[in-house]
Amino acid sequence: MPTLQDVAKHAGVSTATVSKVLSNTPYFTEETRQKVMEAVKALGYRPNLAARALSSGKTHIIAVVFPYIYDAIFKDPLVMHILEGIEAASTAKGYNILLSTPRLNTDGPEEAYMQLIQSGYIEGMIAIDNVPMASVGMVAEVQHIPVVSIGYHPAAYSVRSDDETGGKLAFEHVYSLGHRRIGIITVEHGINFAIAARLKGLYHAAQDYEISPADLPIAFGNFSTQSGAKAAEELLGNHPDLTALLCLNDRMAVGAIQYINQIGRSVPDDITVIGYDNIALSAVINPPLTTIDQHPGKLGEIAFDMLMDVLNGETPTSVVLPPDLIIRGSDAAPR
Repeated sequence: MPTLQDVAKHAGVSTATVSKVLSNTPYFTEETRQKVMEAVKALGYRPNLAARALSSGKTHIIAVVFPYIYDAIFKDPLVMHILEGIEAASTAKGYNILLSTPRLNTDGPEEAYMQLIQSGYIEGMIAIDNVPMASVGMVAEVQHIPVVSIGYHPAAYSVRSDDETGGKLAFEHVYSLGHRRIGIITVEHGINFAIAARLKGLYHAAQDYEISPADLPIAFGNFSTQSGAKAAEELLGNHPDLTALLCLNDRMAVGAIQYINQIGRSVPDDITVIGYDNIALSAVINPPLTTIDQHPGKLGEIAFDMLMDVLNGETPTSVVLPPDLIIRGSDAAPR
């Protein structure tokens, strides 16, 4: 097993330099940091976290907290992509991740998060989605634990996708293809700021083309494939002349495609279907799904890097990441 001394020798620096670089100590040049990290990767070095914690007073553990319960995390492909980004960035800096869900404590999610913050195990926290940030942020501030949020949170440091622009991109694309009879599959957005922003961007784009939101039929799902199929059935049953469906997440779009195929119609020959999120499934279904990519892996990486900046005494600015339209095979001009 490679040692700290092996890394130092491979990088051509002192063991003290290796130790400080792996502890994210500032004041080293990027060239030195790169030498050390390349040596770590080449040798497969794994730092002794217990020894580092004793010597530095740092645990090199960050918590990633969710509003979901237990295994629901692993059923959400978007969250998994975010986790992949956090994990990649944390591994490069020698940090471990502790996942936290409400099931940690039967008294409720907020109590579980409070206990985690007060435990002394973690150096910082990344909060995803609808975590109760007001209470968490207050206790974290008292405990001097920095918190970075991914999504629409009132935290001091946050990163999120520009969902309003994403909704606008989706509508502009189907409009440019010639579609005017457009239906929307969404979720009840009162409790989901991202969905509300996507719908807002979509409606603004429609109004730019002098189309009233009232003229865009809407049906509601719950993010699942099955609910997308049911929403498509409702929309096409009530509005059989629709030529395009804008779905505000990919899983509902997949369900819509399945329903359209089931009734003997074709995507995209008869109906265009657009998704949102660019999950892995969207590239392998038939036809491949045209969708909006909000770069969840990048969101995770940025959140971790932002947390490291705070731990190093810096004051990062919040980030709004622009989405991209990914054109595949589920869209075409209306016939």
